[in-house]
Amino acid sequence: MGLRFDPMGGGQFKQAVQQIIEAESQPIKQLQARKAQEDTRLKLFQEFKTKFQGLDKALGELSSFRSFRELKADLGDGSALASVTIDKDKASPGNYQVEINQLAARSSSISNGHASPDTPSMGQGFITLETPDGDSREVYVDEKNSSLRGIANQINNQADFPVRASVVQDVSDKDKSWKLILTAKNEGAANQISFPEFYFLDGDEDFYMDDNHEAQNAKIKVDGFEIEAPNNGIQDFLPGVNLNLKQAKDGQPITLSITEDFQKISGKVKNFVDKANEILGFITKQNSVDDKSDTRTSFAGDTGLQNVEFRLRNLLQEGFPVYAEGKDDPKVYVLSDFGIEFDKSGQLNFKEDKFQKFMEKNFESLSQVFTGDQGLATQMKVMLSGYTTPGVGMLAQREQSMRNRIKQIDTDIDNKSRMLDRRQQTLTEQFSRLEASLSAMQKQQQYLSSALPSGGGGGLMSLLGG
Repeated sequence: MGLRFDPMGGGQFKQAVQQIIEAESQPIKQLQARKAQEDTRLKLFQEFKTKFQGLDKALGELSSFRSFRELKADLGDGSALASVTIDKDKASPGNYQVEINQLAARSSSISNGHASPDTPSMGQGFITLETPDGDSREVYVDEKNSSLRGIANQINNQADFPVRASVVQDVSDKDKSWKLILTAKNEGAANQISFPEFYFLDGDEDFYMDDNHEAQNAKIKVDGFEIEAPNNGIQDFLPGVNLNLKQAKDGQPITLSITEDFQKISGKVKNFVDKANEILGFITKQNSVDDKSDTRTSFAGDTGLQNVEFRLRNLLQEGFPVYAEGKDDPKVYVLSDFGIEFDKSGQLNFKEDKFQKFMEKNFESLSQVFTGDQGLATQMKVMLSGYTTPGVGMLAQREQSMRNRIKQIDTDIDNKSRMLDRRQQTLTEQFSRLEASLSAMQKQQQYLSSALPSGGGGGLMSLLGG
């Protein structure tokens, strides 16, 4: 049956255009569906790529002896007397006896007492002092700021002033309990500061420094030898070891032990195992399909992923040579020798207890297995470079290939959409002209019907097909 139109179209021609355009837009919808599938695959592949980045980062912590090794410091009962930080690249394991006889101290002085910390009663004048390098510093105090707190603020507002000021209350003197304390910013005898001099005029109260403490160096014994340190934070106390003194205990030595941090090393190896399992688990999941799986949006049976799995599993089951000093023939270890082995599901299992025991007895051998020239980390980094190298690696090329396909689909959609727009415009114009012709014919029919006699109209109608 052909399309029928009333004289003015009645909206039927618009519906007809929409039906035609809808039918001719199916190729675009098919392209959009393909793009959605490619977008899903791209996101999935980027997830896979991210897992490679995680494995590469984990390998970075195992790729050299320095990065593999971890050290820890133990002060035993002496942790209240000192603390230690270690640069593992410079420090060496060992035990040291340390006795803290004296802490380094800053120059300080305290003023006489005053009844109020806020009453400006000292008049006006200057505060001067001589620095350790022989220079002098001066602070002017006007009458408005001549209270204890005002003087303290004036001193503390001078960034280059070598002392800081504090106002304290000493209730041993109830009438004049408020005092000013000046303390050098740096400790040690080399930073000794002489008493500051105060010159005030027209004040209601006298102001002077009542007592002072001299600066001093820290004094410690290391394995029985006395040494002096310029401050309490001793940098490179031992190679790669910084010692921070907290409290002096004359005659009470403490033991500083620097040892391998086996627990932290185990954590790095476990992280490597976890990252390898993420890659293997991803590939296994992609290949686990059933009748409900949509393989168009996954990588089921992908030969590239199968190649990654094959090479990764092979490398993790290889033997790694360890060379002992003075011997030409190496001893070969496999990962299962120290607790890293595949389980029935195809995942790596990390037996931390077994790994820890092996490491405590054979740390040098274990470190060679991971960091040696033919070790696991070295070989795996070479393997991974074929996948992860920017621009030319398999991951980059596969990702770019998917992006190119998506870009081509976008181009095809744009081209077909423009053609469809032109098609819709042509159809609209054609139907508009058809409607205009039908309207004109109707008007002619109505005119002839009204102008001719009753009988003649019927004959004309027959001629017009009415």
